[in-house]
Amino acid sequence: MNTDEFFMKRAIELAKKGRGKTCPNPMVGAVIVKNGQIIGEGHHKKAGLPHAEVEAINSVKDKTLLNGATLYVNLEPCNHYGRTPPCSLAIIQSGIKRVVIAMRDVNEQAKGGIERLKEAGIEVEVGVLENEAKRLNEVFIENITYKKPFFTMKAAMFLNGCISVKGGISKWITSEKSRRLVHRLRGLHNAVLVGINTVIMDDPLLTCRIKGYRQPKRVVLDKNLKIPITANIFSKYPENIYIITSKAADNAKKRVLEAMDVNIIECKVRNGEFDPDELSKKLLENDICSCLVEGGSRTHGYFLKHKLYNKAYLFYAPKISGSYGAFNVAGFEAPKSPSDAITLKETVCKKIGEDLLIEGCFDVHRDS
Repeated sequence: MNTDEFFMKRAIELAKKGRGKTCPNPMVGAVIVKNGQIIGEGHHKKAGLPHAEVEAINSVKDKTLLNGATLYVNLEPCNHYGRTPPCSLAIIQSGIKRVVIAMRDVNEQAKGGIERLKEAGIEVEVGVLENEAKRLNEVFIENITYKKPFFTMKAAMFLNGCISVKGGISKWITSEKSRRLVHRLRGLHNAVLVGINTVIMDDPLLTCRIKGYRQPKRVVLDKNLKIPITANIFSKYPENIYIITSKAADNAKKRVLEAMDVNIIECKVRNGEFDPDELSKKLLENDICSCLVEGGSRTHGYFLKHKLYNKAYLFYAPKISGSYGAFNVAGFEAPKSPSDAITLKETVCKKIGEDLLIEGCFDVHRDS
């Protein structure tokens, strides 16, 4: 590992401190180095607050030390006036003479910082630990490039792929250790999403029950607004519940739910299901940048069929059940050939207590 990689690694570690807090902005960390020593550090804490580069510059008490220093940052400094002034201008005014950047910004509105720094006579190097930087901000890249949230599939099932026993009962298939990990996943995503049948059959809270993690927004796909007013989900934080429904759903019930501080979002319905592009758009408009989809069968089928998923966490209990009268994890039409099945890539298998966890990534993007 060379010197630039060493300090960039530190910038990436700082950026991780903003995980789950910066949406819709990316996670960014910055390190300022003079004569081989770190003299300033910062990270972007929350959307609307100063960016990492400004935080790092402000952390240096003796500003004369900035003259001739090197700044390491995992994302191209912004070059526009948004909630905060451009970071490129702050860097130029600081006296920093070299900037090392992991990756270019994918946001057309914000990019251009590299060129502005070069025009000001600052030495710029781009691409140090670029792959690591892209993995760190995979949610932001997905939001900006493909105009959709980063969707993660979470399912708990028997070894034969059933997510319930007869009658649709699904509590509890996997162990307490697996469920605790699921709560951490909830806390790391902006939102948790389920279909209406999961609410009716399991009556979940969908909250994160681990101290120190924020509460995710809770999204229910409910085309016909069948959700019971007495559902358990309404007992806590109704203001962070988002019911996705159709324009044709019962207006009186919409008003009742809105009076309970629940958010009602109307979405286009095509061929009996929500339009996937509009659903993505509506979620992003409500600052849902990353979404943990917890089912059930039809909901997973919908997301798989429309190639919406980016990543999967599949929990398997070391048990086999009968399948007649139960639900399979993926409720949509089977392919005609095994070669047409959806493939997970970059898979990793872990043991969680007695359970098995398979993590993997999808080839998500649909042909345009």
